[in-house]
Amino acid sequence: MAVIGYMRVSTHLQKFDSQQQALDDYGVDMIFKEYESGRKSFRNELNKALDILEPGDTFVIFKLDRLARGTKQLLVLLERFNELNINFVSIENNIDTSTPMGRFFFTIMGAFAEMEAELIRERVLAGLNAAKQKGVVLGRPPLVDQVNEALELYHNTKLPAEQISKRCGISISTLYHHLRKEGVYRTKTTNDLIDMGEFMVRGTKN
Repeated sequence: MAVIGYMRVSTHLQKFDSQQQALDDYGVDMIFKEYESGRKSFRNELNKALDILEPGDTFVIFKLDRLARGTKQLLVLLERFNELNINFVSIENNIDTSTPMGRFFFTIMGAFAEMEAELIRERVLAGLNAAKQKGVVLGRPPLVDQVNEALELYHNTKLPAEQISKRCGISISTLYHHLRKEGVYRTKTTNDLIDMGEFMVRGTKN
């Protein structure tokens, strides 16, 4: 069973001295060194360390802020360790999930993360309800300008529907939906009729 160490500093101007000494004293088999912000969820050296961990191994850091800057990010990693049966040790914080106290810490972390998520959800719902009471229309804004521009181009130019939809930032199905809704179509060329698909029959009637 391997003991894997991980160290992190934010820039190349910072040193690993205190982290290195603590991990060496703990007796790790291998150390991964990272120059990266702790707020980034994707870190090359951290991912390398995580990839080689196997059930029964121990992952060691100097202190919690070397691994993650937020509760959610930390909890995700701890849950991964728990699922894979990997022990987690934070030397400076006296955390060792192979002990009853360490497992208790994991439980407390999970409870705080769940409470934080619930509080966020409640604030979002309260905001939505307040907006509704004020008459605010919720949801995605309508593509009024894009649709109007597309209809104008379709009616007054020879541009194919596919090109118009890309230019205006709407789908072809959206364009055809509004053409059906407003009865706007053109029959200038054979290509136009083919491009219109389901509008071909209606177009040939003129």
